[in-house]
Amino acid sequence: MMRTTVLSALVMMGAVGCASVQNTPAQDLAWERWQACDRFATVRLERIDTDGRIVVTAYEHEAAPFTACVERAASQRGRDVAAGPQALVLVKLFGCQGGPG
Repeated sequence: MMRTTVLSALVMMGAVGCASVQNTPAQDLAWERWQACDRFATVRLERIDTDGRIVVTAYEHEAAPFTACVERAASQRGRDVAAGPQALVLVKLFGCQGGPG
């Protein structure tokens, strides 16, 4: 009975903690960029880092066009790209360096 109560309390605390986590301003901008460029067939979102970097997996033929799209979206919004991460996008190529095979 005591184990169940403790386990229930831990689960509830974890759920409340996750629900209160919000995006950073850099992540919100990155989400806008992702939504503007989410049209490439092989590009799959892996995550958006807290510094605003978009991490994706893709096939090589769409990596450069996707990256260019994200950079255009950033410049069109008038955002200061220099304030963000060194690279706006990290593309993990399918079949290379741990990407899906």
